[in-house]
Amino acid sequence: WAGQLSPQDYETFALPYQQRVVRQVKETHPDTPLILYISGSAGVLELMGKSGVDIVSLDWTVDMAVGRQRIGTHLGVQGNMDPCALYGSKDFIRDRIIDTVRKAGKTGHIMNLGHGVLPTVPEENVAHFFETAKNVDKLL
Repeated sequence: WAGQLSPQDYETFALPYQQRVVRQVKETHPDTPLILYISGSAGVLELMGKSGVDIVSLDWTVDMAVGRQRIGTHLGVQGNMDPCALYGSKDFIRDRIIDTVRKAGKTGHIMNLGHGVLPTVPEENVAHFFETAKNVDKLL
């Protein structure tokens, strides 16, 4: 629910606790990459980067290129395709994947949806998403 907070409240009520969790995990598992996902995070992206995680997951409400610019290149990014895009045609899904990957840059991106798969999405579209994402280098 951190995405419901103003940046000031996020900095007060969420960020210190996220930093604490990240520190504690890194003390005992220093090689484990940590990802921070907050739905509705557009207002706190820069602050999310201060949590100490390795990867910031972007939901679909922020353009990947803008999110990447706001977070910087020192952190990885994950996401951020709109889950509703999986209701589109196979060509539409492919084009959205290509667009997202291009905007994310050449390194440090985990292709993913900006949130989970919706229950009524056709399974064949989900399969197409994964197959296309796995082979996106051949499409660029």
